[in-house]
Amino acid sequence: MRAVPLVHPPLLVLLMLLVTCGVIAGQGGYRAGNGRSRRTCRVGRVAAKAAPRVDGRLDDACWRDAPAIGELVMVEPWLGRRPAERTVVKLLHDRDNLYVAISCYQDPQTIRASQRARDARLDPDDRVELMVDPFENRRTAYFFQIGAGGSIGDAIVSANGTRFNKPWDAIWWGESRITGEGWVAELAIPFRSIPRQENARSWGFNLKRYLRCRNEEYQWANPSQSVPFFRVSEFGTITGFGEVATGLGLQVVPYVAAGLTRDRTAADSGWDFDPNTGGEIYYRVTPSLTLATTVLTDFAQTENDSRQINLNRFPLFFPEKRDFFLNGESYYSFGSQFAGGTRFLPYFSRRIGLSDGDVVPIQWGVKLQGEVGPFEVGMLDVQVDGTETTQQENLSVARVKYALGEQTTAGLIATHGNPASSGTNTVGGVDFYHRIPEFVGDMDLQITLDALASTGARDDDDGESFGIDLQARGNEWSVQTGTRWVSDEFRPALGFVSRRGIRQSELEVGYRPRIPEGSVLRRYLFEVSARRAEQWDGSQQETRLQLNEVGVEFQNGDRLTAFVGRRWERVAADFTLFRDSVTVFAGDYAVTRYGARYRANEGRAVSGSLGAFHGGFFDGSSTSLRADAAWRVSALLQTGLGYSSTIVDLGPMREFTTHIGSATLDLFFSPTLSVQNLVQFDNESEVLGWQSRLRWIYRPGCDFFFVVGTAWQRTDDATLIPTEQAVNLKIAHTLRF
Repeated sequence: MRAVPLVHPPLLVLLMLLVTCGVIAGQGGYRAGNGRSRRTCRVGRVAAKAAPRVDGRLDDACWRDAPAIGELVMVEPWLGRRPAERTVVKLLHDRDNLYVAISCYQDPQTIRASQRARDARLDPDDRVELMVDPFENRRTAYFFQIGAGGSIGDAIVSANGTRFNKPWDAIWWGESRITGEGWVAELAIPFRSIPRQENARSWGFNLKRYLRCRNEEYQWANPSQSVPFFRVSEFGTITGFGEVATGLGLQVVPYVAAGLTRDRTAADSGWDFDPNTGGEIYYRVTPSLTLATTVLTDFAQTENDSRQINLNRFPLFFPEKRDFFLNGESYYSFGSQFAGGTRFLPYFSRRIGLSDGDVVPIQWGVKLQGEVGPFEVGMLDVQVDGTETTQQENLSVARVKYALGEQTTAGLIATHGNPASSGTNTVGGVDFYHRIPEFVGDMDLQITLDALASTGARDDDDGESFGIDLQARGNEWSVQTGTRWVSDEFRPALGFVSRRGIRQSELEVGYRPRIPEGSVLRRYLFEVSARRAEQWDGSQQETRLQLNEVGVEFQNGDRLTAFVGRRWERVAADFTLFRDSVTVFAGDYAVTRYGARYRANEGRAVSGSLGAFHGGFFDGSSTSLRADAAWRVSALLQTGLGYSSTIVDLGPMREFTTHIGSATLDLFFSPTLSVQNLVQFDNESEVLGWQSRLRWIYRPGCDFFFVVGTAWQRTDDATLIPTEQAVNLKIAHTLRF
């Protein structure tokens, strides 16, 4: 008998309405707590007319008497010690903003301040990171960072610190400045920019400072080497919040875009002009629940994917980079993505609006996401246009999680629609998460379970999947084990599954003992793993034993590691590699591989990594080299190079060599104005591509983009022929009411 669809678009709309209406009535101060003593600080109140001017100077009168959060405690390298350098952090708020003043004392000559870009990786720099939990539910937090060079960034931290959504952007501002005593920073975070519990008088809070010249870390609450900084349940508390302004909770983001494209290989190689206009509207149904709509969505400003060459029979994974889908991404996360060592996503947003790398126009979309008492809600409905290969489709996702406590959640997910236009497809499932903070010694235990089923228009679409993942981590020891079962018929049209028809299990054990003070080494690194995969019918498919790493971490942050592994694998059917030119035949293969890698500390002006790997590869051998280097010439100019190559020898007439190269040259005129250039080439597609992106943040939340892209095709005689060219301009302006 045919299974009925689990969710249909009209049902999704009904769910949105029920949650919106029912939740408003139920807003009332759900708050988990386990009675443990938490570190507490107080936020001061300031009148709007006396609020600080955010210029990185800290000379406003209101900062003199503002309450400080107290001393930080060293976490790395020596837990519990008094920091070698003093840090003073003060908090204020008025009706509109939370203000943070940070004074980092140290010798100005030792300050690393090379990064200016919005959302830059601040590993090379001195920086301060802080997180707030405005719901005080001890599960979800908002992360903000600022570096000594002026770069600011943000992220959503969810699932009690196990998920980190860095591409999320909020509207806020911050300034930093180097002084004669160190460096200072000043931040303003509007209350309208982050969801929060209504009428909250206290928030969860934590803060960490990174001193790059000595690779030291200082933390405010829960200083621990065994519990990550991102563990929301271990935050301290800010008290003293008063009344705040919310406005209408309406945010309108219209955009205007124009593009010029041409195909220089076509008979008519003239430019095509494509003007566009559209936008997004965000409405806070409650302070913690947002309804978002998008019309004629445009992604012309999105940076290009990094090149990859597939050296196996499983699909490649490319991460999501589009802002509309990254905003609130954490609300749609489900189960364990890597149980058993295989990547598994029942919902993967890149299935929407993209087909084999080609853009599928999005006509409109609507999202309802946020927190409702003990519930986390994420609901999405998108209408995509038809193309030459696909029809118009309505695609929807519904995700709900319920908090049974600070450390426990249970949830549901459902997806409906098929972006490939090959009949209907529906997926539904349940998941469960629980954490035991003190399991064995200083190790916690995190348990994740999930179960899903799919159904569709075809008989072979009715399948199921089950996953379990156990993780225990402490200061020196870590253990992770899990299993993923995926039937042959499990087909999530809106998801990503790297392998079907398997039952795969993996065990990974790490040991990283610290070295007594006085050595140039900080710790030893050991990690081993074992994996076994079976087909759904129980026949063996893969066995792997591997010493993942054995090596050392130096006090200066450098790492030197080696690995060796033995793998047995059964290939059920022939498949091809590298331009479909080399066949790997069905059969059983046993190989041994080994290699080494060196990674330099990013605190230097020049840093990078180098890795070399060799060993068996199916019925032959392969040797791989991977290298990357970055030169931070100054805060203005940054350059980088990347290269990877694999030499494959499977016997006569079955040899090939892959090359992937990339280069970057970026100019950061200020934290709000940058030009980033990316050049990439791979010898499978034989395409050389260049993209240049100018971004000007002329006001927080308001962006101007100018993007130029060009591609050349390399021919058999090594000639480069220009193929595609594109010029795109986009202005997006945020209006708040």
